[in-house]
Amino acid sequence: MSGRKMLILSLFLVGFFFAGSGLAEAAAKTRLAVGGNGIGGVYYLYSGAVSQIINQSVPGAQATVEVVPGSSVEHVKRMQINDMQLGPAMNDVVFQAMKGTGQFKEPQTNIRTLFIMYPAVLQGVTLKKLQVRTPADLVGKRVSIGNPGTGSSVMTQAVLEALGIDPKSINLSYLNWNEGANAIRNGILDVQFAAIGIPAPFIMDLAATHDIHLVGFSDGELDKVQQKFAYYPPAVIPKGSYGPVKEDIKVPGIWNSYLATKELSDNLAYEITKAVYANMAALKKAYKDADQATPENTMKFAIAPLHPGAVKYYREKGIAIPDRLMPK
Repeated sequence: MSGRKMLILSLFLVGFFFAGSGLAEAAAKTRLAVGGNGIGGVYYLYSGAVSQIINQSVPGAQATVEVVPGSSVEHVKRMQINDMQLGPAMNDVVFQAMKGTGQFKEPQTNIRTLFIMYPAVLQGVTLKKLQVRTPADLVGKRVSIGNPGTGSSVMTQAVLEALGIDPKSINLSYLNWNEGANAIRNGILDVQFAAIGIPAPFIMDLAATHDIHLVGFSDGELDKVQQKFAYYPPAVIPKGSYGPVKEDIKVPGIWNSYLATKELSDNLAYEITKAVYANMAALKKAYKDADQATPENTMKFAIAPLHPGAVKYYREKGIAIPDRLMPK
């Protein structure tokens, strides 16, 4: 064989070796599907940041955020069967999942908490000219509450129930947030509800072109909601959150949990929990209130039991874990 052919063969073998090594390294990583609801929502941005943290700081894992139209409910159902390994969910959905009520035919026993994220609030955006100010004003109006089964639709329907407002008295539709905003622009929808962090990107977008208003709740209405559903504490959308809205708006709130499937290894759950807390600055770039994900808030507001890997992390930090959150 000529020297030229020998050189070509050597280069080919070296390239094959390194390519094979790269493939082997990629194959050795545990692939993680991470729920992200819809593009443009806080969940998608948040889960995208969590995925980046995992990929940069947890050597044994490769995380990919997925668009999930069913949001909280679909995240939980997919984690129950280990079709998804990580994802956020609103606490009312987590509560129903644990009990096997609402959107769940049986208890979802395979979901575990890694950490509490941040509180969301129920935001009903409308145009100021439509004069929709209170829940009572929704009667007879065209109102979208989000895709069926999403945390937004679950929370909106529960709040209406607590206030004794018959859904049949409202012209309900189930558009996602961006579709709802466009429908309001086009004059074919009056109100779009979303259970989401502040500020909501789709409301910011609508406020940039239209004079908007938000549906507000009285103290008495908020008390009724919390008396029926303890996981909906009163909250406030501060004035200035959206340009045209010049006053504080009182609304029901809810915390969000970051969950994992029980099938996730204890070591990966530990490493992911540790990496997220260590990279809170990166998470805040995705969502400004991400630093509300603290161990203390997790112990106070979590619904589902902790993953054993998360338990290891919190114990290392000297955090007292309530019995109700210990995995069984």
